[in-house]
Amino acid sequence: MGLRTGRGTRGGARRRWTRAAAVALVAGSLASATAACGGERKPVRLSGGTFEKELPRDEARGQQLTERALALMRATHSMRINVAQTKGSAAGGTARRQEVTLHVDRESNCTGTVQQGIVRGEMIMVKGRATYVRFQDSSLDALSSLARARGPETSAQMERRVGMLRGKYVKFPTGDGSSGRGVMPSAQCDLDEVLGNFDDVGGTTTIRAQDPTWRYGRQVIPLVEHQDGTDTTVYVAAEGKPYLVGMELEERGGDRMTMRISDYDEPVEAKAPPAAQTIDASELDGIGGGAGLFEV
Repeated sequence: MGLRTGRGTRGGARRRWTRAAAVALVAGSLASATAACGGERKPVRLSGGTFEKELPRDEARGQQLTERALALMRATHSMRINVAQTKGSAAGGTARRQEVTLHVDRESNCTGTVQQGIVRGEMIMVKGRATYVRFQDSSLDALSSLARARGPETSAQMERRVGMLRGKYVKFPTGDGSSGRGVMPSAQCDLDEVLGNFDDVGGTTTIRAQDPTWRYGRQVIPLVEHQDGTDTTVYVAAEGKPYLVGMELEERGGDRMTMRISDYDEPVEAKAPPAAQTIDASELDGIGGGAGLFEV
């Protein structure tokens, strides 16, 4: 078990997927060939000419709302994204959960919380230059308990780390990891990068708009897709502009992912913590810091 910073672009890609996976999956589920927004007919090209194929009303409505929701997302300056992913079976004792909530903008500022197994903490990135992570005391206590079960040597090493980290923010540099040092990839807090998952989305799929319903404390319109053993429901606002507000995805085998999006265009208040509350990640070198900060 461990919380890892990036060493090279591959690790960064994994973290980017963790934080933007729901966005990318929504992009895939929402994507259809561009739909004509003005009616219920879709051009179909065959050898020798083009004719109009009339879509069922729920499909035409689904395509129109998809186009508008994606356009609104691409135009926003900031948003709050919550992604929760559960893999495995709770009944079988194999369930693993990750959850990330980030308020992010286009200047690589973000604030939020992260949870991976028993490790929970808060994160701040300021203009893509540095990332600060503070771990909850309950997570540090749980890690100490695990280390004690591994024996006195492991326990002593973990206690040294926990003693340095308790009540402190760990300051990580940002970068692509090419230097070999532990870094945080700035792309994870760059809204341009997150929304880049919508670029070059293609393929064909059928999205059907359902009747408005009540979810997330508001009226929403569900957009439903069933494809390749995956059921995806995307929710857009039913009143005012059709902002994308949530998504639920369930794959064959029971893996689930949910996403919530809120606070469109709300400013991100990302400030570096006081120096007295900060410890540089380099100070952890030699006692298990860097790539395996919490290896037990």
